[in-house]
Amino acid sequence: MQPSYLNSVNHYENFPVASILMPKKIRNAVKPFYAFARTADDIADCSDLNTETKIRLLNMFRNEITMSKNCGEARNSVETHIKEISKKLVAVLEEYDIDPYSVCDLLKAFEIDSTFSSFSTWSELINYCSYSANPVGRFLLATVGLNTKIHDKDKAEFTELSDKICTGLQLINFAQDIKEDAENNRCYVPKSEWPKSLEENNLISVSRLTGENKNKLVMKLVVKGEQNLLTGSLLPRKIRKSKVRYATRFSMEIALIIECGKNIVQQIKKDPSIVWTQPPKLETKKIPIFLYNSILNI
Repeated sequence: MQPSYLNSVNHYENFPVASILMPKKIRNAVKPFYAFARTADDIADCSDLNTETKIRLLNMFRNEITMSKNCGEARNSVETHIKEISKKLVAVLEEYDIDPYSVCDLLKAFEIDSTFSSFSTWSELINYCSYSANPVGRFLLATVGLNTKIHDKDKAEFTELSDKICTGLQLINFAQDIKEDAENNRCYVPKSEWPKSLEENNLISVSRLTGENKNKLVMKLVVKGEQNLLTGSLLPRKIRKSKVRYATRFSMEIALIIECGKNIVQQIKKDPSIVWTQPPKLETKKIPIFLYNSILNI
């Protein structure tokens, strides 16, 4: 059971992975990975933990998943929870022949969040996304046989397109959550894009900018996110024509996730100010349209 003080974090997802479009076997494989990612994220965001404790717990995750000699006995409910999740995840990694260190790339992002300092350039932010988002797509690709079922050339192309999708979704997520991040003294928009009125050492002032400047920050993230998402949108059709397991179902899953991302982009573009009042949520009434578009795109 997850420690109670980690339950306060909002877990609503606009971009869920491993929906019912995927076989139960794959959904079951994703569950331990999701539990790992969610718990590590909660640790990084938990205001009840100091920085030193956060880093120690995240490193404990790394030791458990890589089965390091540094693993020790659990001393409290949080550490017990980490060990339970890690044990289940390790079993999945072994079954699908997934490199545990590739999964642990996520921990690098959570460590950055634990000692957050704003990014100076887009390159720095995109590099952060390579840890915070891209490992998710790579894990999913591995569960359908990317490691063994296709040629190295295709593997490299699929991975690159997957990274574009994941980075795009991450940037869009930063846009929709910009108000909450500002309240936690975080601003993921690179400093190179900040208006002069934004004080570097007082990031909460983001929410006090004029409406025009606030919306410009939001749109910087949305535009860059959409560019990456659309660049990666070639992946579903390529997956369907490949030799990976469950190719058609997996291509539909990816295409649907892309449609969900595009829906959030459309809402924010229509009115960027909405993220400062109530973050946009997926328009579930349009899911039949998303599914139809997904079919067309595979």
